[in-house]
Amino acid sequence: MREVAEKKIRKHYPYFTPRNDWEVLYLGNAPYSGPEAGLYEWLDKRLTHHIRLLGSYEAVVGSATKDLDELLDFTGFKPSPGDPEVFARPLPGSEYSIRLFSGNAESKDYCLDFVLTSTGEPVNSPFKFDLLCLPDPNAPIGTMPIISMRPLECAFGIPQHEIEPGAEKFLLHDGQYCLLRRPGHRDVRFTVPIRRRPKPEAPPVDADILEFPQYID
Repeated sequence: MREVAEKKIRKHYPYFTPRNDWEVLYLGNAPYSGPEAGLYEWLDKRLTHHIRLLGSYEAVVGSATKDLDELLDFTGFKPSPGDPEVFARPLPGSEYSIRLFSGNAESKDYCLDFVLTSTGEPVNSPFKFDLLCLPDPNAPIGTMPIISMRPLECAFGIPQHEIEPGAEKFLLHDGQYCLLRRPGHRDVRFTVPIRRRPKPEAPPVDADILEFPQYID
């Protein structure tokens, strides 16, 4: 969680140097819109309130340190250079690439965004397109319908035109089959990577087992 909070501070408050872990945690979650000169005073007032609640400065900072040091498996936070499980592929006939980056492993989340191929800089919907999730062609029955995807931010009530530049992303999942349609271009198909995870042991079954073929050619 510390890395997430520090990235937010570097991005939104590059002029600010935190004095303690409580400021890192608080400013990483509570947006400040006042003048630069007033940020420290704004934080000091809120720190005083937290000290009253917890009893001491040490208790407040210690609690913040504990929260910041917790591991966070977060979906939607844009990757940094060198992060694992990040894959970018150029789109034919375009200066942009599709980028896939992993999210929460338990819920098998992946995110998609668009980046400039030359720089890797993320951009919001740089051209007209339709991103579709397709039924699994290997599923024998009960396939899902074709779904037209919208930005993840829109699911939280943020209009697309108000999404912060470069922050737009689409939520996908391991193994999904996807199709990108662009006017004047051939369709692009791709499959979201599947992260290998140890299979849990099946619980014992109190029954006689009949073996049938699993696959038939």
